[in-house]
Amino acid sequence: MKIYRETKIGFAVVLIIAFFIWGFNFLKGRNIFTTHKQYYAVFKNISGLQKSSVVSTNGYKIGKVSDITFFHGDVSKIVVEISVDRQFSIPDNSVIEIFSSDIMGSKAVNLIIGNSHKFVAQYDTLPSRTADDLSSLVSRQIIPLKEKAEDLIVSIDSVMKIVHSTLNPRTQRSIQNSITALESLIIAEKQRIDDILGNLQSVSANLKSSNKSITNLAKNLSSISDSLAASNLKKAIDQASLAMVQTNQILAQINAGKGSLGHLVNNDSLYYTLHRTAKDLDSLLVDLKGHPKKYVHFSVFGKKDSKSK
Repeated sequence: MKIYRETKIGFAVVLIIAFFIWGFNFLKGRNIFTTHKQYYAVFKNISGLQKSSVVSTNGYKIGKVSDITFFHGDVSKIVVEISVDRQFSIPDNSVIEIFSSDIMGSKAVNLIIGNSHKFVAQYDTLPSRTADDLSSLVSRQIIPLKEKAEDLIVSIDSVMKIVHSTLNPRTQRSIQNSITALESLIIAEKQRIDDILGNLQSVSANLKSSNKSITNLAKNLSSISDSLAASNLKKAIDQASLAMVQTNQILAQINAGKGSLGHLVNNDSLYYTLHRTAKDLDSLLVDLKGHPKKYVHFSVFGKKDSKSK
């Protein structure tokens, strides 16, 4: 069978057209030799997402972004079409998320699989969201630091103004004069300072040499403390306190005139009686001393003195 030249040319043209169509769809993220299911999501901002970007779930590639268009010409609504291998069933509470796939900020789609037992049909629209990229996260961390740095700079500026206003030429001269006076004082009192330092060194050496004695003293104090603790000092103090209380009670009764001692202390008549008795006794002793024969009769022969009658 003879194949004409025109047939060969036509067959080649068909192959070229088919290859061109396949390549065009491949660049758009579509593979005409495999079956896919298309799903949609609506975003306000796609953050630089491109056609043919990877669609993955749990880190596994399951499709590509097949188309990006405006929703009926509304620039505030961007429709993203993803093509997913037909073998995957998507729960109806799954979410299509745009995220940064690398540190350079390249965008990709993460299909977050839900846990619903109901599955979406082809061409259905799924909920959407945009994950924070690296620059947003960095900005979120940097902005508070920036504000704190600005506040710190303002505070430093205020301090510098205060320092500048305080350290005027007059203050600087005063500080310089004070430093000069301090240097002169140090030079003048150098010998005394050396003596003080020498005395301190001597005291330190004495303390070091007396370290053993101080240790023994501390041990003795500890022994005394232990002895006091073992001597039932609390009981002795309690007994002394009880004795003081009883003494106070006795003194209170005496002051109140109770008992013999109370009457003796508080009864004035007894005092005056004793005073008169002492006075009479004193008069008697004086009279006895002046006229002893009046009270005492003594004779060798047992006769009374007639003059004493």
